[in-house]
Amino acid sequence: MQTHADVMCLAALVSTAPFVPFVLLRDVRRAAVPLGGLTTEALLCESSLVESVAADGFVLHGTVRTALRQALREAVVEDEIDLGIAQLRPRMHDGLELLSPLLRIEERVVWRYVTEADYRDVCDRELAAVVRGVTQERRLRMLEWASGAMTRLPAELLTTPSVWLLAQLCRAQDLPHPQLGWPDGPLDDGLFLDAMHFVPQTVVGISRDGGRLTLGPVSAQRPIGIRVPATQPVTVRVQRFGETESQTISGVNRTVKSLVTGLGAVTIMGLDGRAVQLTAMNPGETAPEIRDQRHVFDRLEDARARGAELMAKPLRLDVGPHGYLVQLTEEATVTAYMPRSEAQLPYLAKDNPGMQVPESLQRVRITRVDREKQRVSVRRVRGVITRGDLRVGQLARARIIAKTRHGLVFDLTEAAGLSVPLSEPVFGTMGTKELPASVGWEPAFRSSRSYAVEENAELDIVVTSISPQNRGLRVSVRLADRSDVPGGRLPEGLAVGDRVWGTVSEKAYHGIRFALDDAGPASRAGLHGLVLNTELSWEGEWFYGGGDAQNFPLVIGDRCEIVVVGVHAVSGELSLSLKQVVEDPGQATLRSLRPGTEVDGVIMRRVLDNWRVRLEPWSAMTTVPVGSFEGSLRTGTRIRMRVRHSDPVTHTVVAELIRVYTDQP
Repeated sequence: MQTHADVMCLAALVSTAPFVPFVLLRDVRRAAVPLGGLTTEALLCESSLVESVAADGFVLHGTVRTALRQALREAVVEDEIDLGIAQLRPRMHDGLELLSPLLRIEERVVWRYVTEADYRDVCDRELAAVVRGVTQERRLRMLEWASGAMTRLPAELLTTPSVWLLAQLCRAQDLPHPQLGWPDGPLDDGLFLDAMHFVPQTVVGISRDGGRLTLGPVSAQRPIGIRVPATQPVTVRVQRFGETESQTISGVNRTVKSLVTGLGAVTIMGLDGRAVQLTAMNPGETAPEIRDQRHVFDRLEDARARGAELMAKPLRLDVGPHGYLVQLTEEATVTAYMPRSEAQLPYLAKDNPGMQVPESLQRVRITRVDREKQRVSVRRVRGVITRGDLRVGQLARARIIAKTRHGLVFDLTEAAGLSVPLSEPVFGTMGTKELPASVGWEPAFRSSRSYAVEENAELDIVVTSISPQNRGLRVSVRLADRSDVPGGRLPEGLAVGDRVWGTVSEKAYHGIRFALDDAGPASRAGLHGLVLNTELSWEGEWFYGGGDAQNFPLVIGDRCEIVVVGVHAVSGELSLSLKQVVEDPGQATLRSLRPGTEVDGVIMRRVLDNWRVRLEPWSAMTTVPVGSFEGSLRTGTRIRMRVRHSDPVTHTVVAELIRVYTDQP
């Protein structure tokens, strides 16, 4: 019985750590249960309290961990039992240092929860630092930790503002997250504003009758729509004229809420800081915003009926993207939708934004006006289809307007001597297989989006073919033969494999540009190099070359060591690597997975015919073929699988599904 008590005491004291290194277990046992000896450690590791064991530590069962933390808090804070917590904490230092920085943050937060009576504010500040890391430094991979951490944190901490913001950011990145209500306690407005820039927008309907303001889904009863961040729940703040305090209203995306506002002016503010001003009303009259909206839609319906041509400025790609959002020049308050089928511009796919948003004004006609949903759709009026002065074999300098998975798209309109919108723009395409290989990029394995040239860059090309197609002209191009290309020649004093230090100077989708330090045997002043997104890290999306390097956790001004790997053959830029500074850590993890090993994992997302699975407790990302699992799975599902084969080189695991955990957090 005494042995059982020692095991439970030891388990409770290490329960604050999401992953318990054996070094931490040993130090806590020596400090808190010195008479238990190694037997107590062995009994704990072999007990039903433990969910899984790795070579360097173990993980407690989620329900057990929650109960132990609650019992420890009751003993220390509520019953004020002296367990020697103050003396124990310094002894835990060495073991906790073996955890990753984010897991250490999680452990510190939980430790404060179980040992301090007033824990909310200090825990919220600790987690607010993570939110700032995501929003201000664009360290989006921290959200993969946050997605898992929110399933492990005590329920009382899930009501803090910082955890609510992390849940909204995970939702915006399509990562598993809990459904949380509006947080309790004071809010950091600056932190909320930063986070809301990462959250997509939704529309909330409003109406006024002279006495009350009503908010809810857009409908005939609430015809005025305002754009606000699509949080869960959707929340706005309402401030009446003459008052200094605003009222927070939550859940207006699904339910109808109303409040007394009278005839005076009203300000409605979204969590992103944007405000809508509603002017004062006169007794017995229609609200001014309703009256103005009716006049706008009357004019739009008249233009649609007449088939009038309007001018529109493309603003951005729609979420998806399935088309463009455009602003009508004649009606500046109206943002219309132009589907890609009606835009008739280069192909847009869900995972491939295609070309950039055109900068020039476009001629459009209105195709649909929906007063109730406040939606206006337009189609582009096509110009004259002509090749102009463009000829096969013509040498031209053209700007890259798109990098797709299948190749590069060039704007040849100027080379053809044409002007838009009177004439249709002329685009030329160059397939991925026609691009010369470079260090870190091979046509057979990489997308053109990762190629080391940037959108808006100008290259010399040669027109190889011009043929008609149903949407205009199909023009193929190739890179011009350039005997003076600087590629293939390293700067003096550098060699492949050299380790150098550099400072981040620029970030783009396909890579991060470094300014090399002016040190070494030869002057490197003014020398820059590029780390492709395929050379950033051995792990996750970076290993497969599918990541946006702008999301990599380095910011402008960061200084780090990098490896020289060559020179790019087209741009002549120095090619560098960040991942080759260290040996691939994923290989060591996957080498430990022998056939027959049972491991736990969390389904993160499906990519074509593969699942991306986060192996626990290592938090290592791997790829599992869909065919390995029977049945349907969804993001966030916790599974247990038996390894049949693992390949450390490709980070691929072939496994059979043993069970799906039904007690999803």
